[in-house]
Amino acid sequence: MPIGHVLGVVTIGQTPRPDLERAFQAHAPGASVLVRGALDGLSHEHIDALAARPTDYPLLVRLADGGTRQIPLEAIHPLVSARAREIARLGARAVVVACAGGFPDVACDVPVLLPGRILPAVVSAITRDRRIGVVAPIRSQVPAALGKWSGDGFDPVVTWASPAAPAEFEAACARMDDPTLALVVLDCFGHDDDYARAFSTRTGKLVLAAQSVTARIAGELVRG
Repeated sequence: MPIGHVLGVVTIGQTPRPDLERAFQAHAPGASVLVRGALDGLSHEHIDALAARPTDYPLLVRLADGGTRQIPLEAIHPLVSARAREIARLGARAVVVACAGGFPDVACDVPVLLPGRILPAVVSAITRDRRIGVVAPIRSQVPAALGKWSGDGFDPVVTWASPAAPAEFEAACARMDDPTLALVVLDCFGHDDDYARAFSTRTGKLVLAAQSVTARIAGELVRG
């Protein structure tokens, strides 16, 4: 494999994230996948202090011990930017921000893929119908997701379902049982291929998952 075929992935929480490594490696077989966490190296006290900040845009993050926190996007953004530049210095051809939220630009010397911009473009290419379903990971993120997708030009019906909560999966499927919806977007990187298939089977709808859509596009950029 030629030197330099590296795909960087920045998770908004902590590593290890073998699930993200597998997901991106599946679509970048000729490259190495390097995953770093925005919160890697931070103490629980530091993370708790970040989580205590008031915000209109909380992001659900996964910690190395399996726990989760809700961290403001504005607190995560500079940490993600620093990790992206770190990975670029290590030879990555492109860096993915593993979050489907409304991330601001990330300054970096290589292309940075922001799923929150990729997904609306893909949805627009698939359907002219602007009424879509959107599944956020947590209830407190629903207003931000509604505002973002509305701002992207859609008429979204937004609900939530944590990837680890079966009861929320059923409730979200029921909420998406709306014949006027052109498709459903799983707007969280924790919703993997298996989750998307189950959601599509349960609802009978076309489902796009942020994780898999982004992984496929990222693989194109580091193809050998």
